Amino acid sequence: MKRWVTFALLAVLERAVRLLMPRVGTHRILLAPGIEPLRWKLGRLRAWRTFEQTAKRVPAYREFLAERGFPRRLDTSAGVESALLTIPEMDKDSYVKRWSIPERCLDGRIPRRGVIVDESSGSSGTPTSWIRGPRERMATRQILQLGYSNTAQSMKYPPFVLNAFSLGAWATGMNVTTSLTDVSMIKSIGPDKNKIIQTIQEFGPKHTYVILSYPPFLKSLFDDTRLDWSKYDIVAAFGGEGISESMRDRILEVAHSAYGSYGASDLEINLALETDFTVELRRAIAASPELAKRVSKRAEYGVLPMIFQFNPFNYLIETNAEGELLVTIVRSENLNPRIRYNIHDRGHVMRVAELEPVLRELGLQRVLKSKLLDLPLLFHYGRSDLSVDFNGAVVGPDSLRDVINAHELLLGIVENHRLISFEDGSGNRQLHLAIQLVEGSDTADLDAERLAAEVFAELRRANGDFHNAILTSDDAMLPTLAFYRFREGPFENDGAKLKNEYVAHLDAGQLGSAGLDLSIMAAKQLPLS
Repeated sequence: MKRWVTFALLAVLERAVRLLMPRVGTHRILLAPGIEPLRWKLGRLRAWRTFEQTAKRVPAYREFLAERGFPRRLDTSAGVESALLTIPEMDKDSYVKRWSIPERCLDGRIPRRGVIVDESSGSSGTPTSWIRGPRERMATRQILQLGYSNTAQSMKYPPFVLNAFSLGAWATGMNVTTSLTDVSMIKSIGPDKNKIIQTIQEFGPKHTYVILSYPPFLKSLFDDTRLDWSKYDIVAAFGGEGISESMRDRILEVAHSAYGSYGASDLEINLALETDFTVELRRAIAASPELAKRVSKRAEYGVLPMIFQFNPFNYLIETNAEGELLVTIVRSENLNPRIRYNIHDRGHVMRVAELEPVLRELGLQRVLKSKLLDLPLLFHYGRSDLSVDFNGAVVGPDSLRDVINAHELLLGIVENHRLISFEDGSGNRQLHLAIQLVEGSDTADLDAERLAAEVFAELRRANGDFHNAILTSDDAMLPTLAFYRFREGPFENDGAKLKNEYVAHLDAGQLGSAGLDLSIMAAKQLPLS
């Protein structure tokens, strides 16, 4: 009886919510401060309902649970929250790759109308298609419009959105365009600096230009001196990867605001957003080791986390024993439900009520003054599989390993490899592929230019996102590769630890100059094979 009554009440509540969501003004009522505990609890009840609906109606999920001996109904005798923790995790390998798209859909079929298909190739190289039905696209559109409307309040002139995300089948670009068309003038340009500058020159300074793209592209665009940026009202929004506060400061020399969004093509493009509060909190964590120790895992992961806020009514976000985020989209509208989906990102959630006493104790009232929403905080530390981000693409050390192992010459002379993500003196985020040779080998004996070209070519053939990221990257930010003699350059301290390190995230100046004068930059065009 409890189950039936709970699900019936949720259905009534969701109908009421759907009436409030389409209008930005009434949508804000749903995010009013003071009702966070209710949103938190209702989100977990919705996750319970969505789990049982998925177990009943999705063929792939029924088989997934059966293989693990897990029932289709939750035992909530110890509470719903505890019951949710018992549900098996899923990820791309254990679930998505094993069943066809129709088998992963409600009732085992794809609707004939109203479905949008986008794709991600990630680091595996094989594109994965993701389908979005009309009701889930509506939900995404409403959330994007709400975030946009909050930014629009500070705009000096009529807004003009310039969508500089990669267009085509990739998830973010076209979803952003379809979501914001109703509320703004928009031009979908893609990551093309020349066209963006031409458009701004053509339409003049009486618009507020909202430029959406990946952080390295925004930085490169605002470094372009063909425009006197001081004459224009600019707002920047970014996604696809994190940002350093020094890069944000550089962007804010041109734009009067710069906020990021967290999402994934596996799930949704806009799960969580940066706010004034999260930006102030992140800057405070960077400046205060005590605050960092109390609320973050910066010391453990060696990374300043990106911090976002999300609506627990729509998303259940947890952390497993390995520190990885598990996401359940609790709405019942999704054609292709994901329950406790592990995207293999590192992170954790903290509620504002837990954070406030710490900020007061440390005398950080200025951070609290920027708080508008009491939505929970998502701390994000990057990929748990040791991947790095480059211009919106995900690149993993295993990908470089596979290229080396498949190369007849490199296989015999390479000791180790490392992906190094660092910020240069101009604030540009760079990707450097460091390859250490076996003891006794000499870099002078290699045809380094040819080998680097072959390595980049194979990485791009295996990873469509990386290929696209290079094509759309500014020349000054193209990835580089260098060969190093044994225990030299970034490998000079190897051997001090039991395990090899395959990824390094460095701040400006930490990489040093060793070996960089030997670096070979990736070419934009692939060589003829």
